[in-house]
Amino acid sequence: MNRRTPTQALAHAAGALVQATDVAHVLAVVIEDAADLMRADAIGLLVRGQDDALEVLTATSHRAHELELLQAQQAAGPCVDCFDTAAQVVETTGPAIEARWPSVGPQIVAAGYTAVHTFPMCWQDQTLGAMNVFHSGALPEDIDLAVVGQAFADIATAVTVQGGQTQVDPFERVMAALAGRTLIEQAKGVLAYQEGIDMDQAYDRLRSMADDETSLSNVARRVIDRAVRSER
Repeated sequence: MNRRTPTQALAHAAGALVQATDVAHVLAVVIEDAADLMRADAIGLLVRGQDDALEVLTATSHRAHELELLQAQQAAGPCVDCFDTAAQVVETTGPAIEARWPSVGPQIVAAGYTAVHTFPMCWQDQTLGAMNVFHSGALPEDIDLAVVGQAFADIATAVTVQGGQTQVDPFERVMAALAGRTLIEQAKGVLAYQEGIDMDQAYDRLRSMADDETSLSNVARRVIDRAVRSER
């Protein structure tokens, strides 16, 4: 796959933001562009859900999704620290990751990631979540990750909160985005079962089905509805 230039990546993310109102679909585009531009192996987002608990909003792969879920369950990890401090978190070696977060660090390293850079998702005076960027090697030195990553985290925040509306309650928008994520996870499971593929392949399949549909959530809903009808 040919990587986009920084200008192309930001233009693509901005174009998705203004053209679509399906939060799940636009977030998928934004974090894939972010991963592409930052030469990252995976990206995951955690956001504040019900009762202030952190929940997985989206991820570029099932493996990244599981690592974000683990952090939420353990209340520990780079995303949790980033959310708590509203400041970027960086660790650049496997041993440092394991030492800093002993309850989740070994799993991050075992998944093949040896560097993490995490960015706060803030809306005005509220911290809504964090964007975790995973690398399997050294962080690229020719990219200002602190600036580029934060720009994408800010775009992801705007997508989550605004979702095509002008006056919104940010918490309500986060909850709506989480509902869309649940729908997509269910559809991934359906496709994985029906086609005998793993969850990452199921997500790729879902994305390819949505390429001409605009709305990832609509495609996910269609997959689930079709599965329900076939069982009747």
